Amino acid sequence: MKITPLDIRKQEFKKTIKGYDKHEVDIFLEMVAKEMEDLVRENNALVEQVRGLDTKIEDYRRMEKTLQDTLTSAQKTTDDLRKNAEKEAKMMVKNAGMEAEKVMDNANKKVQDLLTQISALKNQKSAFISQLRGFLTSQLRLLDEVEKEGKEQIQKSVKEVSISPGRLKKKEFTDIGELFKEKK
Repeated sequence: MKITPLDIRKQEFKKTIKGYDKHEVDIFLEMVAKEMEDLVRENNALVEQVRGLDTKIEDYRRMEKTLQDTLTSAQKTTDDLRKNAEKEAKMMVKNAGMEAEKVMDNANKKVQDLLTQISALKNQKSAFISQLRGFLTSQLRLLDEVEKEGKEQIQKSVKEVSISPGRLKKKEFTDIGELFKEKK
């Protein structure tokens, strides 16, 4: 059973001959009632304060949950972004590798083409030198023959002049000039 300050004030005791001094008991009861009132007020204030604190705690718990959810969401977003960035970086590296391979293949093909052209030019050079050498050799032979015939003609003319020194005619000089003309 709950006792209130009013219950304490209204409490009456039986009177006996050797009982307590009524005035002292009344004073004590009044003091206890006041103390009880103070305690009840303090208790009510504390109960209200606890309710307020419970409300604040509940608010803080909701905020904590919201923050926790936000942090979890941010962490998930960060992880997703990191994974996407890694995938994109791998894709870029793969594409760069394929592009580099294409560039290398093209460069190797160009080098092979250039080597083929160089080889063809060397063959053309060798063929040209051989043809030129053959042409020059035939021209030297022809020149040797012309020179040999010219010498023979000169020797023949010199013999004729030495046989009859006074008999040189103009025609013989023209014949000597014809020796130096190119034979066709």
